[in-house]
Amino acid sequence: MLIIDNVNIEPLIKAFDKFEKFRMNTNTEQEQAGTIQAFEYCFELVWKIMKRLLEERGRVANSPRETFRMAGLEGFISDVELWFDFLKKRNMTVHTYNQYESDAVIAICPVFSLEIKTFLRKIGVNIE
Repeated sequence: MLIIDNVNIEPLIKAFDKFEKFRMNTNTEQEQAGTIQAFEYCFELVWKIMKRLLEERGRVANSPRETFRMAGLEGFISDVELWFDFLKKRNMTVHTYNQYESDAVIAICPVFSLEIKTFLRKIGVNIE
């Protein structure tokens, strides 16, 4: 188990590894659906882990947006607006599926991947 500041990071590492595998193959509709689902799962884990890390530092966030704002202040992430965009894309996938929205989520996956790697490095996890 990988623990940072009393928070188990291992589920995020495993989910991120699966996300990376899925996002490399998005040719078919089925592969795209798998990538989107992996994005959703990874997104949920990362914001909840950020929230727990903030709580360990005495900061309380009650929503993803508040978590990202505080994570920016804490130095976990550098571009809060970009994380708000990830949240918007995740919210799109929860409510409806259409090709336009699928394409929008697939398009942000490379940037999301880089941001997850950066976050992990900032909290002391060596990735790759």
